[in-house]
Amino acid sequence: MKRTKRESKKERRSLQNRIRLVAGLVVFCLLAVVVRAWFVQIVGHDYYLARQQKQRSANVLLTCERGEILAADGGQLAITVKGRSLFAEPRKIDDSKRLAKVLAPILGQKVKALEKRLSGERGFVWIKRSLTQEQIKTLKPLCQKEVGLAFSEENHRVYPNRELAGQVLGFTNIDCRGQEGLERYYDKYLEGRQVYLEREYDAKRQLVDNSEFPELDYYKGKTVYLTIDRHMQAWAEAALADAVIDSRGRSGVALVMNANDGALLAMAQYPRFNPNSKRKNNPALWRNRSAVDLMEPGSTFKIFTLVAALESGLFKIDDQIDCEKGKYRVGRRTIHDTHEYGLLRLDEIIKYSSNVGCSKIVQRLGAERFYATLKKFGFGTRSEIDYPNEPSGRMRSWRKWRPVDLCNVAFGQGVSMTSVQLTAAYAALANGGYRVTPHLVSKIVNGAGWTVYEYRREGLPIRACSAEITRQVDAALGMVVEDDGTAPKAQIPGFRVAGKTGTSQKFDFKKKCYSHSKYWASFVGYVDPPAGQSRKVVYVMVDEPKKSIYGGMVAAPAFRKINQRLISYLNYVPNSELAGLSVSVPEKNCSCDTAAKQAGESPANKCCSEVETGSNQLALVVPDFTGQTIREALTRIGSYRNRVKISGHGRIISQEPAPGSRLEPGVDFVFTLSGEI
Repeated sequence: MKRTKRESKKERRSLQNRIRLVAGLVVFCLLAVVVRAWFVQIVGHDYYLARQQKQRSANVLLTCERGEILAADGGQLAITVKGRSLFAEPRKIDDSKRLAKVLAPILGQKVKALEKRLSGERGFVWIKRSLTQEQIKTLKPLCQKEVGLAFSEENHRVYPNRELAGQVLGFTNIDCRGQEGLERYYDKYLEGRQVYLEREYDAKRQLVDNSEFPELDYYKGKTVYLTIDRHMQAWAEAALADAVIDSRGRSGVALVMNANDGALLAMAQYPRFNPNSKRKNNPALWRNRSAVDLMEPGSTFKIFTLVAALESGLFKIDDQIDCEKGKYRVGRRTIHDTHEYGLLRLDEIIKYSSNVGCSKIVQRLGAERFYATLKKFGFGTRSEIDYPNEPSGRMRSWRKWRPVDLCNVAFGQGVSMTSVQLTAAYAALANGGYRVTPHLVSKIVNGAGWTVYEYRREGLPIRACSAEITRQVDAALGMVVEDDGTAPKAQIPGFRVAGKTGTSQKFDFKKKCYSHSKYWASFVGYVDPPAGQSRKVVYVMVDEPKKSIYGGMVAAPAFRKINQRLISYLNYVPNSELAGLSVSVPEKNCSCDTAAKQAGESPANKCCSEVETGSNQLALVVPDFTGQTIREALTRIGSYRNRVKISGHGRIISQEPAPGSRLEPGVDFVFTLSGEI
């Protein structure tokens, strides 16, 4: 049946209505999208941008690198390197037990302990700090696969020279905060500032490796420059180790100090300590004994008794004191000398280290005057060294001294100080009488290269004693190393050495008396440098030596070894009159020589004996080193200015220059060694 026109018209109208409805819905949706986009992009822009940034990135608190510690020669002593640590977000971890079993063998930890940390609803927990490179390589695929497990970049402190100056440098904790030594004392300069940086994350909330950082040099810790020279430090540590081991001692310290300004060029200790593995060492080794441990100086203190005597005007250097054949009674106590001495001059009392002589000097001098002289050198106070926990020296008021106490202090008993404080006092004697402040840091520089700190002596120099007194004291110290003094083993051919031995009893606090089996053996002194250079005071102390208890036998050889190295390093020129070596004199054919021979007289007479001492007329003869070890050869030539070249190992089979030839300045020693030892 055919449709009517009315029905067809009705269907068309219905279709048009449906089309209009659909078009209206489409237009409405488009308008809704536009309105929503307008609302999101314009009205809610800030809100949605913040949400996007929060999902894609986050502000991370970053601690900038800790500053470096450099030696005086520019070598790195403490640096900071980048490392990685592993952390977890337990609330995002589904199977903590399974993950703990996977991580345990990699990290070397127990499964139960790991499972406990990975469980719960905490948002952050450290799993392992300071991962090794092997651990990082193994864990990287696991962190990419597992949700809630990630790396964190951290700074780690490293000491490239291992044990070198370990106790001086100290160490930091795992967060790079100074805990001991210079790391602690200068922590406010060394620590890096904390800044917030924006880090990007991927869809799994893993840090994106290519996140860019701004330049952070300005916020890094400052660079600290020490006065310590790595070469001097190494030589001091080696010589000290030999001294302690050879004497079967318990421990020891050695110092090298510039006498003019108190700069410490070396601060050695034995046993040594590696701050890279501090947990593997006994915490007792962390302590820098030369700066924080008090000790009684013993006979090294006698030189200040001589200074007090000369300063008072009551004595002259050539005055004689009766040393009572080595026994002198004071009250109920008897003071003894090692040898029986009679009349001794004041400088001979120092040379032979007479306890009786020093006791008689201070009895005549008086306690108050003696005490005043000691205070001028800073005894009983801190030296103000830039190192943590320095104690004050202990010296009771002169009003509390009994007669025997006065005598004891005169030869270094009943008074205590650190090794640094004693060395600083000797520096005053070596520089003409001015006190110095020991210090380990010369300057501090920030990231921009500006010097924010530089050591300078504050105020006018303080005089401890007159220059004339120091000259007389210097002569007395020089007598100590003579062949019949207490320290002939400190002699160095070609150079004038001055110093003082010390052997002091340790106090036994259990028995409340001085021990007869435990001693400190020490030596402190200096070598006269060429004109224009300052003296370097070298101090060596061995604690509880067994082989011998005397400083001249135990510490003086180490003093000599250190100075032999310093002499070569600092280019000291030997004095031929002090060298004790053969002298090559050009032959002369002159009338007086012929006449002397005919008369049976020695040709070393008149004009032939008047040999000029200029470099053209006088030269040292090279010894024969064949058959010796290189150590023995270096001991003999350590005081020369010439350098040494070595090939092979074992004993010397040939040498240049040849034995018996002249030793010309600037010519190197060349030794060829065999394979036999």
